[in-house]
Amino acid sequence: MQDNIAVLTDLISAERPKLLNVIQRIVRNPETAEDAVQSLFEKIRRIENAADIVNPRAFLYRLASNLAIDYARQARRREEVQSDIHDLLWIEDDTPSPERALFARHELEALEKAVAALPEPMRTIFTLNRFHGVPQKEIAARMGRSIALVSRHICRALDIISSSRSG
Repeated sequence: MQDNIAVLTDLISAERPKLLNVIQRIVRNPETAEDAVQSLFEKIRRIENAADIVNPRAFLYRLASNLAIDYARQARRREEVQSDIHDLLWIEDDTPSPERALFARHELEALEKAVAALPEPMRTIFTLNRFHGVPQKEIAARMGRSIALVSRHICRALDIISSSRSG
């Protein structure tokens, strides 16, 4: 059993460029093709009856092809859902629907409240960096702090804002 898995693993390494080519023709996306090749390794490790594989190379290419088809179907479904969401929320000229505008207004108000509730100097550092585009290095120099501390304040502020939005 392990022999066929080892053979398949070695085959993936040896046939990687060809497998990428086959998969990319199906999914039409180089990054997705890379992901699919990585998924082949995972699929091979989960094979239970590896001893039953008569032709490992043919099995590998069939597995890659099926995996690529699955990835392509998933991508198509995601695009359809995104399109449906867009159609529901946006009017033809890409102006937001009243529902979308109201939702965005509520989101903005919640964000403003969360930022206002941040303790100092975290609020100032976060506001300078995220709203005014001031680099962390410049904030650190202005405030007499280390860049690491400025970075920690920004990360912590993002955590607090994120948890306040989800809570």
